[in-house]
Amino acid sequence: MATEATRARAGSARLRRELTLLALVATAVCTVIGGGINVLTVEIQEKVPGIGSLVPLAFMLGAVPALFAALSYGVLSSAMPRAGGGYIYISRALHPFVGFIATFSKWFGLAAACGVIAYMDVALLKAAALHAHMTDLAAWLETGVATLWLPLAMIWLFWLVNLVGVRKYGWTVIVLMGLMLAGGLVVIVYGFLTPASIGAALVEDSGNWTVSGAAPAQGGFAELISAVSILFFAYIGFASISQAGGECRDPSRLLPRAFLLATLVITGYYMLFSAAVYHAVPWEVVAGIVPGTDLSVPEIMGVIMPAGLAVFVALMAAVALANDLPPILLAVSRLFFAWAEDGIFPRGLAAVNERFGTPHWALTTSAVVASIIAIGCNVHGFFKGIDIVVVALCFTYMLIGLSVITFPRRNPTLYAQIAFMRNRAAQVVVALICIVTIGVLLYTQVVADLGALAENLTGAAQGEGTVAGALTGSIVVQWLVVMAVGAAIFGWIWSARRRRGEDPNAVFMALPEESEECDPLVPRI
Repeated sequence: MATEATRARAGSARLRRELTLLALVATAVCTVIGGGINVLTVEIQEKVPGIGSLVPLAFMLGAVPALFAALSYGVLSSAMPRAGGGYIYISRALHPFVGFIATFSKWFGLAAACGVIAYMDVALLKAAALHAHMTDLAAWLETGVATLWLPLAMIWLFWLVNLVGVRKYGWTVIVLMGLMLAGGLVVIVYGFLTPASIGAALVEDSGNWTVSGAAPAQGGFAELISAVSILFFAYIGFASISQAGGECRDPSRLLPRAFLLATLVITGYYMLFSAAVYHAVPWEVVAGIVPGTDLSVPEIMGVIMPAGLAVFVALMAAVALANDLPPILLAVSRLFFAWAEDGIFPRGLAAVNERFGTPHWALTTSAVVASIIAIGCNVHGFFKGIDIVVVALCFTYMLIGLSVITFPRRNPTLYAQIAFMRNRAAQVVVALICIVTIGVLLYTQVVADLGALAENLTGAAQGEGTVAGALTGSIVVQWLVVMAVGAAIFGWIWSARRRRGEDPNAVFMALPEESEECDPLVPRI
């Protein structure tokens, strides 16, 4: 438990437990189902030639690693329901150093992602304007003013939503989830109602794409597994639920349920969405479009649907991307809050707003980082640093599985508080499957990146490019650099505590002080 001195430094106000099960599910759904699904659903035909009609099945199998990771999160969250999620779980059940450096790289990647997402959403708004034949608006959305100030406005709008209380945040993400799913529902219903022959003819006659007709033959198991290794990353981010562990009502019961329910909702949506698209437009047509052409579901379905529905779907695609922002800001701010509570950063940054019950300094720090990245995108183009999110999250998921295995030996007191899946044999099996399945996917990504790095270094040696360019273009190198920064920060803090005669391990054997309980019938605003 935190000491009274700690409370005095951080302030007397505490986080409030006001998030419902629906708000937790919406947090995960909004984080995971972003604008990427509108591109990945059709681009997978180019990435994995021969995947053909197996895309919905690949989405279903891609959920398997996510499901076992969700079960592992459920086990740990039932014993340690605190803000900070994965950081708290790993630092208490495995080791604080590993927990910090893993989640530090995750924090950096997600904070950067906020800036990139806000920047990219302007392009989707432009597409919606073009569908609506609002050419003047579309032209304005290409100007420097729009590409700079609109992303910043989105970031700080959702900063404000997070600041004014988790109850308002909860309603916001529920509404955003409803809008996004409404756009998806239009695609699903219209896709299943449109005969393939009509959809194929409309796409081919639209003149928007060159359909070569040279679609590869339908593949089999090898193509399916290759697609699964790519489509799994469409589930990245579902663990954002864990960051709200300090603000969830009845967390030991609701957090595990939220992990499982969100995984099922996301999986079902992906399967229905992709099946509907390929019912309306045969995969042979999509695969036959000349490689390198920009494709997205709103563009393809837009030539099949009436103009009004096409505009709605395009606009909801923009919403789908923007709705990543509130839950990501919540996630990164709660990580920062948890670090500050543990004394890794100044404890004043764990201060909670007296009126709203939210960590305002942690929120503001995260929004500032996101704004800097958005400005950088406007000046220099797309910021590739967010690519480390995939590696960082996969690494964190593997550590979560490992934490389930080491938990009883590392921290038997907290382990005794587990309220979900108490059978030890079941815990070990789930954790091992989580580690193995995600480990294979992480290994695939790392090997591919290192192979590209080797080619780029060879090219640099031959005068094609530079060594610095090759290194900075590597996702693994970027991730290792961020991890090294995290290691340096943690090492400095750990050494400083030892010099003061403190035992740093003692902090990480107990949970941070409990959040203030809130009567669900009485608004705390």
